Amino acid sequence: MTQTAKEVEDMKEFMTVLMDVKVSLAEQNGKLDSLLDMKDKINETYDIAKEADSRSESNEKDIGHLQTKVSSKASKEDVEKIIKQRENTFKNLPAWIALAISMSGFILTYLAN
Repeated sequence: MTQTAKEVEDMKEFMTVLMDVKVSLAEQNGKLDSLLDMKDKINETYDIAKEADSRSESNEKDIGHLQTKVSSKASKEDVEKIIKQRENTFKNLPAWIALAISMSGFILTYLAN
């Protein structure tokens, strides 16, 4: 083999390696473009997650506030007792009025004599 034939063969190998490098660089460039396209979506997702986290903290505070308000309210049994007491008061009210009228009649007849 002559010197020029060897140089031509070496040049062909070099060009083949160079083409492989070019193809590899193109693939890497495509992957980099894909990552750069995802950057905006990642930033948007980060913002949404941050907002959701602050909203959950706010909701947690609101839930704690509501729990303290609910715990200070009367229970169902307490409300039922109050209603029964009022019902009993209204049931006994005519008897108390009748007693007051008879007492006033007794006192007026006693004072009239």
